[in-house]
Amino acid sequence: MKHKISSLSELQVSALREIVNIGVGNAVTSLSKMIETGVKIEVPDFKVELIENVPEVLGGAANVVSGVIMQVAGDVDGYIIMMLPEDAAQTICQIITNEDNVDILTPLNQSILEEVGHILAGSYVSSLSDFLGLNIKISTPMQTFDMLGAIIDQILIEMSQKVEHALLFDTMFILQGNRTDGFFLTMFDPDSMDKILDRIDKMI
Repeated sequence: MKHKISSLSELQVSALREIVNIGVGNAVTSLSKMIETGVKIEVPDFKVELIENVPEVLGGAANVVSGVIMQVAGDVDGYIIMMLPEDAAQTICQIITNEDNVDILTPLNQSILEEVGHILAGSYVSSLSDFLGLNIKISTPMQTFDMLGAIIDQILIEMSQKVEHALLFDTMFILQGNRTDGFFLTMFDPDSMDKILDRIDKMI
């Protein structure tokens, strides 16, 4: 890998942040229509982390989370994962279904979380494609409820351990005055990350 992702330039980080913010703006519009209420999403922090450090940064490998996993293919390859603590996933399902006691493992609520993750990831990928002139597609979402370390390990197996770093975005949802925090994790293989950074460098 020719780019040293652990030490991105300030301009590269700003470009990636702008791509995410554009995607989030589009996702807010789509989620507001889906939920039929006002939605606000903020991405207060962006980090580049070594894969082995990600579980600790997100609260520990044994931390159980609701994960929505989508594969990225086309001009770049990798995975996008939306991870929510159990209480955050319950809050989102509660607001959408108007139910008091929510079981996030029911087919309905799993479908809701998949759709929220798919809207977010789809908006991010569209922003990445438009901004950098890349042809990128995402798979249908798969919802899982497992230990954070187990989810990441499974993706690394799928990617044949080819990824060393992850782009990690804190994600804060505000729905009907309720704040829920989650994480948006992007894992590209080294060639794909090089391609993205090459495109960014040409633009800046």
